[in-house]
Formats: sequence, structure tokens, C-alpha cells
Amino acid sequence: MISKYKTVADSIENDIQSGVYNDVDKLPTEDDLISTFQVSRNTIRKAIEILVKKGLVFSIQGSGLFVRRSSCEGCVNLENFHGLTAIFKDNVSSKVIDFQQIPANEWVASKLNCSVGTPIYYIERVRYLNKKPYVYEYSYYNKEIIPYLSKELIAGSIYHYIQEDLRLQIGYVDRIIFADKLTSKQAIALDLNEGDPALVTHNLAMLKSGVVFDYSIDIHHYKETKFLKLANFF
Repeated sequence: MISKYKTVADSIENDIQSGVYNDVDKLPTEDDLISTFQVSRNTIRKAIEILVKKGLVFSIQGSGLFVRRSSCEGCVNLENFHGLTAIFKDNVSSKVIDFQQIPANEWVASKLNCSVGTPIYYIERVRYLNKKPYVYEYSYYNKEIIPYLSKELIAGSIYHYIQEDLRLQIGYVDRIIFADKLTSKQAIALDLNEGDPALVTHNLAMLKSGVVFDYSIDIHHYKETKFLKLANFF
């Protein structure tokens, strides 16, 4: 069940993205939001905290809450990542390269914090943005946590399926970002040259309970991908 403050945060975020506050760049007061959503002050404050962390709003003491405008068009916001489809909507498509169930070896087991031999869904796919190759993905999903995946499902948004169909709450994604060079296979898929630079992320995804369900390696097209990291000084 989705928490009330998350529902409120999602609603305000949708309003921001759809331009509801474009004319004023300012959110309603806490009291107005309490009245609108019929929730407690604590719920509103927790919702606002989410929006601040996502870099969508900022607070000026004595003046209120304002929409935070940042030059992030086309960027992957590292503070607010729910998968490419959530960011770029219908502009994302996928090509499945490999999909199989494998037993976890020692390396996979160490990443997913599971036992050797645990059934794992292994996925290789290329994701496209506006029909241009964007990222080459290698993913490992613990089948004991994510009990069912199919080729049809992984051609779309896996995270949307996990949250909306399986009703699991994704809590954290730890990311390591570094530069590397493309292999021949990756270069062909991304329409680049072998040895070209690549932005690489190693991603460890956990449910809100702290259980690891996904480990993935993403090889990003260096000409197409931009990351946004917002910094707050408190």
C-alpha cells in the first residue's frame, strides 16, 4: 500500500510537471495543501521533503515553497530515478538481446545478497530514446523476490511492472558511475565504435525493506546521456 505522503508528493509533482504553477512558481501554503488533500500537517511535510530531495521545490523561510527550475531537460536525475520510461515516457523503447533464468554464481550471489544457486533472471537489452540507441543494460533479478518476468514484460518498463503489478515498493538505488571503453558488441548496439568512451553505472536496487532485488550494469551512449545531480546546502 502506497503511503499517503507519497501519494501527495506524486500529485504535486504531476502538477509541477504539467505546468500548474508556471505562472506563479509558488506552491500553495501548508494549510492550503492540508485542506486540499485532507491529510495531516506531518503528511504534507513528509511529501514536501520528498519533493525537495528530488530537486523539484525549495523553501524560503517566511515566504513559502517555490518550484525549483533547473536546466535538466533530457537529463537522468540521480535524485529522482524510477527507470527511463518514468522519465522519458513513450519516447523509450527496448530491444531484448538475451533473457534467461540462471542459477546465481558466487559473483551474482555477492551482488544480490543471496545464496549461490538462487534462481536469477538474467536480462540483456538495448534501450532506445526517440529511436536512437541510449543504453546497453545487463540486469540480474532475484527470482525469489521478483517471481515472474517474461520477454514481453522486459521489452517495456520492468520497474513499472514491479511497482504497479507486483505492488512492491522500491526504496533505494545505489549507483557507482565511472568511465570505460566500449566492447565491440556494445559499440555495434549503440551505433558507436569499439573503444569509444562510455558512461557506465553499476546499480544496486533495494525494496523499502532493504531487500536487494536487482543488480544491473548500464553502458550509456556518451553522446546522448546526461546525468543531473542536485546539491543542497543545509
